[in-house]
Amino acid sequence: MHEMSIATNILEIAEDSMDGHDNLLSITVQVGELAGVELEALQFCFNALRASSRYPDLTFIIDEIPGEGECQKCGAAVKMDELFAVCSECGNFTVKPVRGQELRVTSIEVE
Repeated sequence: MHEMSIATNILEIAEDSMDGHDNLLSITVQVGELAGVELEALQFCFNALRASSRYPDLTFIIDEIPGEGECQKCGAAVKMDELFAVCSECGNFTVKPVRGQELRVTSIEVE
């Protein structure tokens, strides 16, 4: 389960960004639908980390980013549920993902 290493890295990024503050209150991350991350597993892993960390009351917020692509033949915007998609306009298989592969910490709250 690679979600545990992702959760660990997210917590490390937040701790490295605390800039002298003592308490970590919340972490918000964006996770794209096409990023290959199981959101429930990530939440579970983060909950386990939080329970054994210095921040048992830490809030973990996941903003899911929908998958979107652009057809390389006709230029249509296409919703993507997986990395390989068929263009809903022309039926072409050359849809390039343009959104939904994100995995980033977008904010931390400290005190």
